[in-house]
Amino acid sequence: MGYPLIYYFTSPYCAPCKSVTKMLNEINMSLFGNKLRIKKINIASDIEIARKFNVISVPTLIIGKTRLSVIIDKNEMTDAILQGFLSSVSFDDEDMLMEE
Repeated sequence: MGYPLIYYFTSPYCAPCKSVTKMLNEINMSLFGNKLRIKKINIASDIEIARKFNVISVPTLIIGKTRLSVIIDKNEMTDAILQGFLSSVSFDDEDMLMEE
C-alpha cells in the first residue's frame, strides 16, 4: 500500500490556507512520517489545473476521487477535521492520481 498524491489547491491571498498548510504539514509529519505526497497548486498561477479539477474555492484538497473543500468559519479549523479526512480516504492504488 502506497501513499496517494494529494492535490492541495491554495492561494497566497488566502488566509485560511496558511492555517491548513501548517496543519497539513504537521499531520503529515506526526501521523504519516512525512510520507504523504502533496502537490501544492497555486490557483492564481495554475488556473488550468484548477479548472481541470473544478476547483472554485480554496483551500481544497483532492485525493483520488475524494474532495475536501475547506470552509472555515471565522478562520478556524481543527486538526481533527483534517486528520479525519486524511484517515477516511482510501489509499488504494486505484485511487492514486499520477502527476502530470
